[in-house]
Amino acid sequence: MPELPEVETIRRQLEKELKGALINKVEVRFGEKISPAPPTFIKKVTDKKIISVERRAKLIIIHLSGGLNILVHLMMTGRLLLRRNDDEVPKHTHVIFHLNKNRQLRWEDWRRFGFLKLMTDAKVLKYLEVQGYGPEPLEKSFTWQKMALCLRGSPRKKIKPLLLEQSCIAGIGNIYAAEAVWYAQLHPETRIQYIDDAHMKQLCKGLIKILKSAIPARGSSADSYVDIYGHQGTFVPKLNVYGRAGKPCRRCDATLTNLVLGGRATVFCPRCQKK
Repeated sequence: MPELPEVETIRRQLEKELKGALINKVEVRFGEKISPAPPTFIKKVTDKKIISVERRAKLIIIHLSGGLNILVHLMMTGRLLLRRNDDEVPKHTHVIFHLNKNRQLRWEDWRRFGFLKLMTDAKVLKYLEVQGYGPEPLEKSFTWQKMALCLRGSPRKKIKPLLLEQSCIAGIGNIYAAEAVWYAQLHPETRIQYIDDAHMKQLCKGLIKILKSAIPARGSSADSYVDIYGHQGTFVPKLNVYGRAGKPCRRCDATLTNLVLGGRATVFCPRCQKK
């Protein structure tokens, strides 16, 4: 699933390419994952202008004229692709936004887990409130103390799965959670009650450092993720643990080990990351 660096990459590209673009026509090929129903969605979006593009956690919010917004969650295999009108349309393209300047914004999702939701400004605020997202880790107001306060509200929970819950830190998924706990030399199964301030500081420092490094690389194409131009991110070779089970740890040279935690595969170093 695209995480903060991948979604932020897409947001920045959409903002650069589509700010001010006019939606001339909307074509829905598979409408079960869009809301409202296709006829209403098409009617309300047609002839609207794209004002700006925002990200909250792993959500993309496309602000339109008239106080409307398209919320996009890519989930596992979703893609937003900028294409020309005469480019071939793949099988799993669900929605095509026909824009000015001979362009199309296409939403693809072969596993159909993602969604598009059209909402007013007020309903977007309500939706985000209900989701209960925590603070954004790249905002200036994000501190290790704020992070630790939230995490310590669940003292019995294990650190790696808790980082995926979005309530304390927004936008983090399996890739960057694994990288952050490796950086902080924490075992993925360490319970929050046993993490001291020093390790909390390292966890926060590592998370911010990793995210800031991944965004210029356009994220990690560890699975099906591509940016709006169809290009893969280039950060995978810089990952220290994710996808590297059986390889040497880049810090201590021990063999990295894989375990399943919360239904997710997690790679860690048994020497560096002890409970």
